[in-house]
Amino acid sequence: MFASCSIMSGEEEYSWEEVSAAKAAQSSGGANSTYISVALLLSVLPVFLFYTVYKLHDILVVYVVVSAISTVLLSTAYQKVMTREKYRLMGYRREAVKNHRKFGMTQAEFVKEQDTLTGNEALYFSLFRNNLTYVIFFLFFAFYAFRDINRDFCYAISVGLSSVLVWKFSDWV
Repeated sequence: MFASCSIMSGEEEYSWEEVSAAKAAQSSGGANSTYISVALLLSVLPVFLFYTVYKLHDILVVYVVVSAISTVLLSTAYQKVMTREKYRLMGYRREAVKNHRKFGMTQAEFVKEQDTLTGNEALYFSLFRNNLTYVIFFLFFAFYAFRDINRDFCYAISVGLSSVLVWKFSDWV
């Protein structure tokens, strides 16, 4: 039913088969576990800072709730940026290199290898971009914008606002 339909993304056009194959590859445990583990690590680092440096030992519930929300928002942002970047790169690479014999591969092997490399590159770009954005926002909010308010609120506002902004900016790749 949807075989003749296509999706437009910017200047590229993708068939439903490509979209469903990309979604199936993304829903595999490997990419999602990478997103969640990196997002959890990045969300727990401010807890370590506020727990050890500022001696905020009595707000454990706030740490858990804010870290969980931050982990979900960051992993969603990773996936959105990775998807958009993978489609963008796939469009360029499929047009650029069409001679699979030059690499000593069959057409199917070449497309599979190209998709794997493109997916990995998009994953690394997504992690780099979102982590850098999160750290910059967190450092700005925690040590400059909200430095004069109570440290309990500073933690929650800095981590929460940084995560929400990274999640929101992931739409604007």
